[in-house]
Amino acid sequence: MMVKYTNVILNAVMNFVDTRSFALLWMTVLLLFSLSTNSNAELTLDVSEPTLEITTGFTGDTLTIFGTVEPKGDIVIVVKGPQKETTIRRKIDVLGLWINAESVTFKSVPEYYNVASSRPMVDIASPEIRQQYRLGINSLTFNSVKEHNINKKDRFQEALIQNKQLTNLYSLTPDAIDFLNESLFKTRIYMPSSVPIGTYEIDAYLFKDGQLIDQASHPFFIKQVGLAAEVHNFAYGAPFWYGVSVILFALFSSFLAIALLRRE
Repeated sequence: MMVKYTNVILNAVMNFVDTRSFALLWMTVLLLFSLSTNSNAELTLDVSEPTLEITTGFTGDTLTIFGTVEPKGDIVIVVKGPQKETTIRRKIDVLGLWINAESVTFKSVPEYYNVASSRPMVDIASPEIRQQYRLGINSLTFNSVKEHNINKKDRFQEALIQNKQLTNLYSLTPDAIDFLNESLFKTRIYMPSSVPIGTYEIDAYLFKDGQLIDQASHPFFIKQVGLAAEVHNFAYGAPFWYGVSVILFALFSSFLAIALLRRE
């Protein structure tokens, strides 16, 4: 039906415009049709618990992310945050002592970065698209506070990412998204015991035939509660008195241990 009406319109237009104007008009029609097709795509996102509470005995937890998609396609989910300046140092051995030789400080580095995808990233999107949306560890790039030559910057950036991977703070998991039916999907993201507190962002991307057709975001928070929160707030709110209290507690513990040993 749409083709029939389109041909009628085209025949009418050709009687009034020259070939160049007609070609421009036809390209416009195709663009509008493509946009209307993609506008039908819909991606929703939610999380099992919007706030992860860390207590004194926290050993890690699993975050369940789920959502719906129409039409069914390739899903990529990125969990990241919070961001801060991060310094990477290289140490050298000088007469048996390891000292800092050089360093690079990067801006706006997410302390946590985890990517889950329905298929391997190379099968979902081109390198250019992955680089544009920073999808995958190999697509991450960070700006340094000071100017450095490209080789030095790349070496220290690689070291930064490797350090994050060793502590389970950066990871990439292909084939980690399960479709429960044609539209409902879910995935599980591991949050290690060293995960920092703060505000996180969960971004979901829907791809079809290598093209991004929709995306959605959802906030996520990690906070400390109980005794751990009290200690954390005291340490950062009054660092001087926190240091004094730690020293006094250490001295008291030492004297107590000595007294108990003497009694025995």
